[in-house]
Amino acid sequence: MFSFRAKSGARFRSAGRDRETDEERLAAIESAVREALVAAEREKSTLGQRLEQARTTATILAGTDTYEHETRLPERTAGLAESEAEMSRAENRLLDLDRHISKLKRIEGAIHTESGIPEPTRP
Repeated sequence: MFSFRAKSGARFRSAGRDRETDEERLAAIESAVREALVAAEREKSTLGQRLEQARTTATILAGTDTYEHETRLPERTAGLAESEAEMSRAENRLLDLDRHISKLKRIEGAIHTESGIPEPTRP
């Protein structure tokens, strides 16, 4: 009998070449996940800083006198309400980012587990 190779002339890649192709695919996914993770962490950090600034502004608008809320100017009351709404949105976004970052880290971990590549150490 004739062998398949001799008959068809087809050649297949070596196991080493297949492994290299698979590693390249995983590396592309890992790179995309890493970029998304860095961007989400950067957004979280920046948003956290802006939230602290908003809290400071709200504290100034709220005042320090015991009964200041009774004599507060309407503009200050409106500014304080807007500031509180913005802070609430920022806090919700921070929670969303925490969940998003957690998911990205799980994906990154799964990639490392499947590839056999040790995870990088983070400070």
